[in-house]
Amino acid sequence: MHIHYVPTVNDTIKMQNDTVNDTVWFLIKQNNKITAAEISERLHISLSTAKRKIKELKEKGIVERIGSDKTGYWRIKIV
Repeated sequence: MHIHYVPTVNDTIKMQNDTVNDTVWFLIKQNNKITAAEISERLHISLSTAKRKIKELKEKGIVERIGSDKTGYWRIKIV
């Protein structure tokens, strides 16, 4: 994976589509309790796009959701 920009906690992020999965992965790695809505806000993408990118990461076996959407957390399976 290539991460072209390493954001800080309060940064707003703008990126090209080819780096969205990497950046979503980075945000999950940075905060394992982040929600799809928070990812959507931080990346200035639609909620459906954020959910789709998360789904792609889950299907590739990179992340896994532990617990509920409200109180659960993300587990990184590949570092």
